Order: sequence, then C-alpha cells, then structure tokens
Amino acid sequence: MSLLRVTGLSKSFFGVRVLDRVDFALEAGEVLGLVGENGAGKSTIMKILGGVHAPDTGTIEMDGKLLRLARPLDAEQSGIATVYQEFNLLPDATVAENIFLGREPSRLGVVNRRAMESAARKILAEIGVGAISPRDRVSGLSVAQQQMVEIAKAVSIDARIIQMDEPTSALADHEVELLYAVIERLKSRGVGIIYVSHRLREIFALCDRVVVL
Repeated sequence: MSLLRVTGLSKSFFGVRVLDRVDFALEAGEVLGLVGENGAGKSTIMKILGGVHAPDTGTIEMDGKLLRLARPLDAEQSGIATVYQEFNLLPDATVAENIFLGREPSRLGVVNRRAMESAARKILAEIGVGAISPRDRVSGLSVAQQQMVEIAKAVSIDARIIQMDEPTSALADHEVELLYAVIERLKSRGVGIIYVSHRLREIFALCDRVVVL
C-alpha cells in the first residue's frame, strides 16, 4: 500500500483547467520528482496537498484512508508539510521559536524555553545540522540554514510527507550538498519527499521516480 495515492485530481481557476485527472502515488522513503513546464500545475498540486486549495474532483489517500484537506492545518495534522520557495519564518524570532511556533511547550501557561530549545536541538541534530543553534535569530542565518529550519519544522510535526518547491533555487553548490544529505536522512526515516524542480540534473540525482505534468 502506498504512503500517498492521488487519483483523478482536477482543478480549474476561472474556467481554465489547471489539472486534468492527475494520478500518482508516493511510497514511504521515496523521493518523487514532480516536473513540467511553467503552468503545468505543479504548484497547484502542492497547494492542494498543503490544504490551501480544494480540488474540483479526485481523491487523496494516505495509507489507504481518504484525506479531506480543507485548510493547511488539516494537512499538518495529517502529516503533510510543505517547504515553499518563500520561507514562512519570523526573522526576529529564534530558530527554536520558529520550529515550534504555535506549538510551544509550556508549563502553567508559561512557555518552557529550556524544553523548547532542547527539543529543537535534538531535531536539528537528527537531520544533520546540529551546527545551527536553537537560540540563533533567523535573520542572521543563511538561506540554506533557513531552509533547514523549515525542514526542522516539518520534522517537529512528525511529517510523513514533505513537499519541497524548487529547494535549490537560491543555494550555492556546497549548500546543495547539505540539502541532499538532509534528504537522504529523511528517506532513511521513511519520510516521502515530493520534489519540485526544473533542474533535471537534480531530478536524476535525487529522485527514485518522476511524474511529468
């Protein structure tokens, strides 16, 4: 049984059909490349799986169970996280605060910073970026480090599926290598990755299978 199965997914905006009966599956521990020219519907699929848009027709199943993703919180609670090109981070907050934003551990109504920083440090170590401190301000991090914080957020909600939208578009070569290493760690944990990119070299290097729209 596939981790994720999408069947007959269709979506139109203002009478223009963007997706037309799209089918694909994602296995646990697999990197699935999602490719196609601009306007092919890649971003629309990501937003449907992220609970931003509702499909006109079609079904989404995880472990054989039907999902209804009416809002981003539904996707998060179902174990689907998305790392968009534009990061959703608070620059003046710390790494730990960003990872646990809205889910801060607390005691008697007061945020338990020690517990939050400890949990963040453990997650960062798990994905291989222990050099980033939970106390660092996001505004002082490089683009690659900010991306790692986004991935750490996904791990913190026990995401079983992580979508990545053009994740190397603003990275230097040595930073791309770090991303590749993190993706391999996620695969080894059984996380399924949906990887959107126009760079075919990356697609062939990273992806186990490819869906072309």
